Amino acid sequence: MIGWYIIPYKRRISTGLVKDRYPEINDYSGQIHAAGGQWAETEVLGNRCIVKVRAPVGVLNVLDAVPGFKRLPKDRLDDSLADLHPSVRQALRKELIDMGYTVHEVKDRFDNNLGRSTLRQVLHFMTRRRFVPRHNKSTDEIVFDGQQRVPRTVESVDKEVTE
Repeated sequence: MIGWYIIPYKRRISTGLVKDRYPEINDYSGQIHAAGGQWAETEVLGNRCIVKVRAPVGVLNVLDAVPGFKRLPKDRLDDSLADLHPSVRQALRKELIDMGYTVHEVKDRFDNNLGRSTLRQVLHFMTRRRFVPRHNKSTDEIVFDGQQRVPRTVESVDKEVTE
């Protein structure tokens, strides 16, 4: 089975020092690979990544229950969002804003109606930009004030994880 997720990044601590951060899905790589599955990701705004996972239902159920992991409501890129309950579309819209996109950007792209879109179109919007992170030693925080980058494409993630 396939599942698309929005997953946070996690800080990697080694000998008490912050080394870097990594997609939290990495903590479940052993389970995914042991079940014959695989995953791939692309970083997006808001210290998050979009992850495509191929794994048996049982493994996807484990991922669905992880706090902070948000499974997207469709599994195929060209699936329409029209049949989603309005509350699900609203939650997806809220996620776009929580990532760091403005209400104006979301409205300009989707005209306040995600139901006219496909999963691919929403993921393309999510992958418009990201910022290079850095560790601020004085506050011990990861900050996102670096250069703007274009994330890895949704299509490359989709091609890497096949059924």
